Amino acid sequence: MRDLEPVSCAQRAAKELEHAWARWRRGRGLNERVAESVAGYVAHSIEHPWGRPRVVLGLDADEARALAELLVREDQAR
Repeated sequence: MRDLEPVSCAQRAAKELEHAWARWRRGRGLNERVAESVAGYVAHSIEHPWGRPRVVLGLDADEARALAELLVREDQAR
């Protein structure tokens, strides 16, 4: 039997990430394209089958670069 608390935590995290990414896109006028789901919950990682539940991102290349730049800027601001 799997622990339901980590599962529900991963599901909530995926939903929060999805909403945050949609807000970020709207704030930059990027909502003209149909935004597909970018976050999904996965029960277990293939690499770590007994590990914690995972949230997987499915971004296109341009959005992945934008997210990487955002994270770098955030890190440099610290």
